[in-house]
Amino acid sequence: MGDMVKFDESGFAEIEYEFKPNADAQKIAPVNLPIVERALDPIREKFYAMRNLASGNPFARNDAALFYKQAKFMEDFSDDFDGHAAFSMYFPYYQHMGYDQLRTYFTWRTKIRSGEMLPASLSYAFLYIYELLSGIGVDNPEDGLDKLMAVWSACRESEPTLDDYIPRWLKDYHIYYNLPHSFTDFVSEYNLQSHYADLFLFDFDAENCLTRFNDISGYDVTKSKFYSDGNESLLRDCFYSVLLNIREFAASRNFQFEDLFIFRVWSGVHWHPFRRALFYPWLQQPDRRVEISATEIYYCNGNSWTADIPVHHSGRREFVGYLIKKTESCLRQAVKYKFNITASLSNENQAALKLKELGSTLTDFAQLIEQSVAQFHAEMTRTVVTVDHSNLARIREEALGTQDKLIVTEEDSATAAPPQNAMPLPSQSVEPDLLSDGWSSLKSALSATERNALAIILQGTDIKAFADENGVMLEVLADGINEKAVDCIGDNILDDSIIYDEYLEKVTEMVE
Repeated sequence: MGDMVKFDESGFAEIEYEFKPNADAQKIAPVNLPIVERALDPIREKFYAMRNLASGNPFARNDAALFYKQAKFMEDFSDDFDGHAAFSMYFPYYQHMGYDQLRTYFTWRTKIRSGEMLPASLSYAFLYIYELLSGIGVDNPEDGLDKLMAVWSACRESEPTLDDYIPRWLKDYHIYYNLPHSFTDFVSEYNLQSHYADLFLFDFDAENCLTRFNDISGYDVTKSKFYSDGNESLLRDCFYSVLLNIREFAASRNFQFEDLFIFRVWSGVHWHPFRRALFYPWLQQPDRRVEISATEIYYCNGNSWTADIPVHHSGRREFVGYLIKKTESCLRQAVKYKFNITASLSNENQAALKLKELGSTLTDFAQLIEQSVAQFHAEMTRTVVTVDHSNLARIREEALGTQDKLIVTEEDSATAAPPQNAMPLPSQSVEPDLLSDGWSSLKSALSATERNALAIILQGTDIKAFADENGVMLEVLADGINEKAVDCIGDNILDDSIIYDEYLEKVTEMVE
């Protein structure tokens, strides 16, 4: 084997390679390769310069400090790339994006900044949001907040995952940056209360109480037949009355209403803003106290943050669901609604245990709800009679005249004949039963397959396999059963493929 490399004056490299495994081997012809100087690409050079900021750790991942340094370096960069490169990355990061991906992102950002609110893939949207959280490309915190809301509005329909992140970061934004308005005012202005059910749970009034509690309830009252039959306002007002009575009950037992929902408040917890985001705490903060609610308070001391954070009972959804369902159950009975439901709560629920700890019982609590609903209904149906005293004398005179005409002597009574048109009085008044048995109607309405499906669910057998064997989708099978149940008994009996506890006995009797 032999090789030889030589350069001539023409600027070409001549490479001669010769291999002679035996005497008959042929000599390989030389190849002339031109040396072409690469055209200058200022955008590519800009990206190189940005990457070189990571010279101490070129393969870093999720380095928030490096991200902030590179974001500041690229803060004023704009682009007009006419291509498009897909991008998907957990914790999107300049350092690990390709040339076309960077150009695609900065072109989209340029359009967003100019007011052209275009949707983008989740990773591109998150990258821009990380910049805004770090104050990149904003005039002040208020401007950054407006841009956060704008990009959320532009992208949330195509990327609903943003709803899992943006609300909590908006709260952190109000804590970390010293904005001129309160967080509660901001939430009210943009009607975002549903994203902060915990925060506004105890600040309720007659208009929003049912909505706020239903947001964290294990029982969705909006799917109730009673609710959808035109009783929304009635149930809302009744539930508000129940909550007020529970507050009074708590005060009489020397504890707070909130104790039934909050396990404890952790004090002095170390707090980092914008968790689950790529964020470097770049801003030197003054010492201050930020109160989000009476139980959620944040403190900055020496540019370090701590917080008092409420910890909610793990069984809170079950307890709130019981509150709403028990109220609805009592109200159905009070108004003599054609179908009843039952509500129950485990004695091991943390709220029930808290009641026991405070010297009360779950039975006391259930009776409180029952009495509250009865009191509400009595007040709602109370008839108010107004008497015009100027007419009392006339009424007395007319009454006396009527009384004289009605007085009959024994003689008159013996000779008087009954009125010609008088109808004989029945010996007993019978009111026909106008309501048929809803469960019997449901049994007749269900197909054999649907009845067998309910029987299989009761047995605890795999209902999915049964649905597949009968060539029907499980969702379609369950929906069909529920539709017929609503028509016959006024309520669903299935939650996915599980029978509601209050209907287990009736369904068992129906399929036997």
